[in-house]
Amino acid sequence: MTPLSTERISDTANRLLETFHLPGLSVGVVSGSELVYAEGFGWADIAQRRPQDPYLHQRIGSITKTMVCLCAMALVEEGRLHLDSRVADLLPDLTLNGYGDELTLWHLLTHTGGIGEAPTAADVADPIRVLWADGPDTPPLAEKYPDGITIDVRPGSKWHYANHGWMVAGEIIARLEQATIETVLQRRIFEPLGMLQTDNLDHPGERLTTGYRHAPSPESLDQLELLGKPPPPGRAVDGHNIPGDWVYINGRAAGAVQSNIPDMALYAAALLAHGGGVVTPQTFDEMLKPHWCPDERLASMGLGFFRAHEFEEFTFGHNGGGDGGWNTNLTVIPNRKLAMLVHLNAYLDCSEEVYSQLLQAVLDAPSPVLPDLPLDAEVRSSAVGVYTFPDGILTNSRPVRSHGRLQITEENGDLILRSRRGDWRNGIRLIRADAHDPFFLALDTASVVKPKIALVSDTDGRVSGLRLDRLSLMERDDTLPFWG
Repeated sequence: MTPLSTERISDTANRLLETFHLPGLSVGVVSGSELVYAEGFGWADIAQRRPQDPYLHQRIGSITKTMVCLCAMALVEEGRLHLDSRVADLLPDLTLNGYGDELTLWHLLTHTGGIGEAPTAADVADPIRVLWADGPDTPPLAEKYPDGITIDVRPGSKWHYANHGWMVAGEIIARLEQATIETVLQRRIFEPLGMLQTDNLDHPGERLTTGYRHAPSPESLDQLELLGKPPPPGRAVDGHNIPGDWVYINGRAAGAVQSNIPDMALYAAALLAHGGGVVTPQTFDEMLKPHWCPDERLASMGLGFFRAHEFEEFTFGHNGGGDGGWNTNLTVIPNRKLAMLVHLNAYLDCSEEVYSQLLQAVLDAPSPVLPDLPLDAEVRSSAVGVYTFPDGILTNSRPVRSHGRLQITEENGDLILRSRRGDWRNGIRLIRADAHDPFFLALDTASVVKPKIALVSDTDGRVSGLRLDRLSLMERDDTLPFWG
């Protein structure tokens, strides 16, 4: 194995602090079973001038979902759960509207259950309000949602990232174990792996980093306008970072675990060891198979884990984010027997770029080079159009807030992609991502790893839709007008 370039990692982290105006970050690298690199950069608290430290805690967000999935699969091994078990049978007191009778555990673990970010259409305007709570108690879902949760598209027909699906999975596990999800995670994950500093209970105080949000950008103000909310007060500390608000997450299985780099290194080592005894290697290998892979050119979904190819290496893992001011990343590179951990005490749109540049440093990899080829004439003519979302009010709410509709226009021989809001609203040039596939494109951004778009063709070879890198499908609709 190539020796770890610790100097490159540290130099990259320091540069990212300045480039993206980060308050602080911690980076950990696991090789095999050992934490071989752990450093903090910047500030854990800007006002108090408390240095960032990998031993400090923060909420790891949606990485929690991978731990919950391991618990679910341990129960499958024990014969107490089945991937095709109907949720209606497992939670008979919870009303599942729409296509609820078809919802299974497998759908929950792959984000294909047809569950939206909001539980009902009435909550679409402010899904965070129903996801986050004001206190530490987590009521049963049937009590929290007396009118039920709506499944607005047929399970298995569409991929949509949804925290509510994992709230449901967590309650299934907790009920089978006759314990809270906090206790289940403690028994099945934290204690066996020696993660003695990890839990999913709230401990505000000195052990936690202070979370920050970036001062509002034009894009984030667009989203606030969409929600009918006023801009936040400008309590900027350094011109970019605003202290986040401490909040409790009601659906603890969706993202409430708190940990630090050394404890998360133990978790990463268990993943490198094919489950580390939490589940058998056979079960763990099943989790890493592509369970949802509508387009092999893009990332795919295992059970609980995202699968990808980055810097010519197969990777799996998960990101985590919290509106209170944290972002996290867990990336496992099994062929290198490496894992990378990143804790940012900042909630910002550019976190993916931060993770990509740090992973590049960990792997000591060159920047990807895309083919310098003109776009195919057939692509230029057939890709022009307006793209929108398939059926599903609830399952469209997240991408609508992120970018809204997309359009592709031809301008001076180039294809230009625009969004209704977000980072792409001013237009991004599309370029070839693959010399052998004219329908696989990349957005010509300044990112180290440029976002990819896979054009979908009908039987006549006409572009009928596009897939974004995180598995989302958009369909071409020639009845919709262009803008901009």
